[in-house]
Amino acid sequence: MNKFDVTIIGSGLGGLECAQVLSKEGLNVCVVEKNRQFGGLFQSFVRKGHTIDSSVHYVGSMDQGQILHHYFSYFGIMKSLKVERLDERGYDHVHINGEHYSFAMGYDNFVESLSRQFPKEHDSIRRYTESIKRVGDLSSVEVMKTGIFSKDGMEYFTQSAKDEIEKLTGDKKLQNVLWGTSLLYAGDEEVTPFYLHAVTNNSNIQGAYRFKGGANQVTDALADEIRKNGGTLINRSEVKRIVVENDTLKGIMTADDQMIESKFVISNISPSNTLMLIDKNNLIKPAHSARINSNKNTYGMFCLYLIMKPGGFGYLKENHYIKGNSGSINYALVSMQPPVHNSEHAEVVTIITPMDFSELERWAETTAEKRGGEYSNFKESKTEELLNFVSDCFPKLKESIEHKYTATPLTFRDFTANPEGSAYGIKKNYQNPYTTLISPRTRIPNLLLTGQNLNVHGVLGVTRTSMLTCSEIVGGDYLAKKIGNL
Repeated sequence: MNKFDVTIIGSGLGGLECAQVLSKEGLNVCVVEKNRQFGGLFQSFVRKGHTIDSSVHYVGSMDQGQILHHYFSYFGIMKSLKVERLDERGYDHVHINGEHYSFAMGYDNFVESLSRQFPKEHDSIRRYTESIKRVGDLSSVEVMKTGIFSKDGMEYFTQSAKDEIEKLTGDKKLQNVLWGTSLLYAGDEEVTPFYLHAVTNNSNIQGAYRFKGGANQVTDALADEIRKNGGTLINRSEVKRIVVENDTLKGIMTADDQMIESKFVISNISPSNTLMLIDKNNLIKPAHSARINSNKNTYGMFCLYLIMKPGGFGYLKENHYIKGNSGSINYALVSMQPPVHNSEHAEVVTIITPMDFSELERWAETTAEKRGGEYSNFKESKTEELLNFVSDCFPKLKESIEHKYTATPLTFRDFTANPEGSAYGIKKNYQNPYTTLISPRTRIPNLLLTGQNLNVHGVLGVTRTSMLTCSEIVGGDYLAKKIGNL
C-alpha cells in the first residue's frame, strides 16, 4: 500500500501543474495516468520520423513578463522550452467568403492593421481592444502580487460575447471577423460569455507562440520537475474508485486493485466522470450530481495531420481560420508546426474542423483500432471534404501532401476520457454561469477538481484553474504572491 499527501487522477496539463506546485511546496505527490503517455491534450505522436502535436497548436501571453511566461517560469520549465513567436504583422488570419483579414500582434498594431481593412471602424476597433484588455487585466501578474489570481469578472461571464461585439461595432462584416477565431474556445453565438472570448483574444494579441519540436515538451518538462521534487508518476494505471469510508476520503483504488492512500485527491478528469468514481456517500446529493451531469459539453474536433513533401509547401508563422460552406464543413483552422531543421518549407500541417458527436454515434461502443472499415471510409470521405474546403485559400496544399493521418472526437474520448471527445470540456453559458462554472471544491472534504471543465479552458485558463485548486491546499494569498513576485 502506498501513502501520499496528494494523489492526482489524470496527467493533463492541469494535473501536472498541480503536481509541480504541490511537490515544489514539499508535499508528497503521486500522479496516476491510464495511458502510456503523460500530458493529456499536450500529447504528441510520431509518424514517419515527425513529431505531431495532437491538439495544442499555439499559445498566447508568452512574451517575457506576460502571464503565461511568468507561470512557466515559476514552474521551472520556461528556459527549457523551444518556442517560436508568430508573425506580429498577422499571427491569425480570418477568411470569410473569399475575403481575407489579419490580426496583428500588440494592441496598437492590431487596431491599425484591422483599421486599414475597416477604415470607418477605427474607433470601434479601439473600443473592442480596450474591452478585451480590461478583461485580460483581471488576471495579470500585477494582480497576483496583491495575493489573488484574478479579480472578480462575473459581470463579463454574464455578458454574451456576440451581443458585446455587436454593441462595439454595427458593421456586420467586422462582427464576423472579430468572431472569426471562435474555434479556439468552441464559441457558440447563442451562449458563449464575453469573458471567454476576451481572455482568449487578449492573450494571443499580447504574444502568440508555437512550440518548436512538439507541444509535449511542456508536459515532459513538468514531469521532470515533479520527479526532481520527489513526486511519483504512474502510467498505464486506470483509477476505478475514489475511496470514501464513512464520508471521509481515503484515497484511490486502481483497476488492478492497488490502493493508494492520500489526504487529498485531485481529479483532473471531467466532473461527470469523477462523480462516477466516488464511493457511495451521504455528502453528494442526487440533485448536485444531476446539475453537474446536465451541463452540455463543447463540440469535438476532426483533426487532419499532414506530413508534407520536402520543399513542397512554404512554412507560415501564422494561423488561418476559414469560413464558408461546403456540405457538412463550414469552418476550419489551418496551422503549421515549426520546421525542426529551420527549413523555409512546412513539414507538418494540421487542419481541424468542429465535429459533433452525433456524426459518430454508430461507432460509440467501439475502441481505437477496432472500429471497422466503414469508420475508415468515413474518415477518408471527411478528409477529402476538408481538403477541398481549404483549397480555395491554399490551392497548392493537396499536391504537396506526402502522408495523411486523422483523429476524431472518438479518438480524444478514448485517450483523454473527455465525454464525447469534447475539445474544451463543459460549454460555458452566459445565461447560467453559476451552473457551468464549477468550484475546485467538492462536497467531499479534501477531494478537489482541476482542469478545463471548471473555469476557463485553453492553456492559460487551465493553468490559472490549477493554481486555484492548489490554493485550496497551500493557501491562495501565499501562492499568488509567491508566483507574482517571482
